[in-house]
Amino acid sequence: MDLVMAAPATDEPLHFATLWEAIADAIPAAPALTHGARTIAWGDFEQRAARLAGALQAHGLRPGSTVACYLYNCPEYFETFLAALKIRAVPANVNYRYSGAELRALLENCEAEALFFDSALRERVMSVRHEIPWVRLLVEIEGSARAAPLPGTCDYEELIASSAPAARVRRSEQDVFLSYTGGTTGLPKGVRYTIGRGVTNSLKLRELFLGTSTELGIVDYAVEQARNGDRVVAIPASPLMHSTGFTFASLPTLTSGGQVVTLESKSFDPGELLATIGAVRAQIVAIVGDAFALPLLRALDAGAPDGGYDTSSLRALCSAGTAWSARVKQRLLEHVPQAVLLDFCGSTEGVTYGFRRSRRGDPAFTANFEAAPGLRVIGPDRRELPRGEVGLLAGPTPASGYHKDPQRSAATFFTVDGEQLAVPGDLGRIEADGSVTLIGRGTSVINTGGEKVYPAEVEEAINELPGVEECLVAAVPDERFGQLVAVMVVAAPDRHLDASDVTAAARRSLAGYKVPRLVVFVDHVPRMPNGKVDYPAAQAALARQGHHVTLRSEETHAPKYS
Repeated sequence: MDLVMAAPATDEPLHFATLWEAIADAIPAAPALTHGARTIAWGDFEQRAARLAGALQAHGLRPGSTVACYLYNCPEYFETFLAALKIRAVPANVNYRYSGAELRALLENCEAEALFFDSALRERVMSVRHEIPWVRLLVEIEGSARAAPLPGTCDYEELIASSAPAARVRRSEQDVFLSYTGGTTGLPKGVRYTIGRGVTNSLKLRELFLGTSTELGIVDYAVEQARNGDRVVAIPASPLMHSTGFTFASLPTLTSGGQVVTLESKSFDPGELLATIGAVRAQIVAIVGDAFALPLLRALDAGAPDGGYDTSSLRALCSAGTAWSARVKQRLLEHVPQAVLLDFCGSTEGVTYGFRRSRRGDPAFTANFEAAPGLRVIGPDRRELPRGEVGLLAGPTPASGYHKDPQRSAATFFTVDGEQLAVPGDLGRIEADGSVTLIGRGTSVINTGGEKVYPAEVEEAINELPGVEECLVAAVPDERFGQLVAVMVVAAPDRHLDASDVTAAARRSLAGYKVPRLVVFVDHVPRMPNGKVDYPAAQAALARQGHHVTLRSEETHAPKYS
């Protein structure tokens, strides 16, 4: 079957819905979305979303209405996103771990008028159903659960089958979608992403992933790739409800006319990912730091049950959201020597602090990146600091602020010479060579007896110790010093380490007051679904158990601690 039709000429604005409609018209038979044995072609993707958009309109949703996605990774996530954008409504992500008061609060904050949810989450929806009267449309997507629809809800497939497609309209680059933060620094905040800037950002990411640029227009590029049989195939291994899988991998792929493949398991299964890479010949895979890279590495080391995994198609393995250690990068490249590792450092507020490309044989870094264009380090007064000084990282963003939160928006988002910038709260410094080193969140800095300790630099030192697979440094309360440095360590199964090994590794490169006073060995670092560290759980675990380390007297820095 010929996948390609003539590419339509368009002078439409940069808008995901408008561009994806044009791509669907040009390559209707090309695969767009795959989930297990099910593949949806571009033409069907657009038509299903158009009917869904018609259903939204029939239920009273209009431009500016919010459509909430309470879903696991699946094709319906993208269909719902596109349907909302088609009618200039506002898609919003909902963390599938939320229930009860958390779920209700987020739906109230985003002012959801429609809620799309997986059938496995139906009991959570039922528990708040009578507390969310402003939600006028509930749509259940049948996943692994098999049960009769909840009263007052619509079945997803029946809704599509019974609805007429919405008419295509001219849209604005100023349309938005909401991306809720993971809540690691307080309650989740809905970041308002401007669609036009989001498209521009996706095109820049496409060039980074593929290592090439093109003079072709967006639709012409999609047509050429389909004609040449070289379309982008990406697997977002991390949850779509967070920006790494959705913004960094999926949006650039779909805006290239490519194919997004979602995994069937609701929790990360490295064997499933590796098998899927070979089955679909994936070129791009999105993960979240060591949280995904370590299990992936162990699976590659062990090999497939019936032989080796075929990862020869992989061109880029990208990560964002949490630390990806240098040692793990180097070991991964032994298995995928043809791939480039792209480590992005940024925030849900849309600021990219930097990125680091790593190929086999290159020196590897954990928290040091090529600074992104426009990045700066500023003080509390927003004045730019000189190189070498630690301050707040700030940079350009496609976001316009937080939803319904003008006070936090004013504190985080600002304009310089007509350019929209954000300062999400992460600390870093610009080095003499122009690279940027991430220090961590300002709220994570440990104040021990008046000395400030940045967890990231302690973690980097301990990660250099052979046998350490992963570690997390945090503060624990102390009556005398206010806080003490504590570390949670995951040791390799074949290595025996004790607390003295860990503190000796830290002592080799760090001042004495930065050496952990508390060392806890664990099987894994607690994490949230997006791969980021669950700091409250980690700090509670550190406070409950562990081995206190006795330090030499010269390491107590008595003048400051007394």
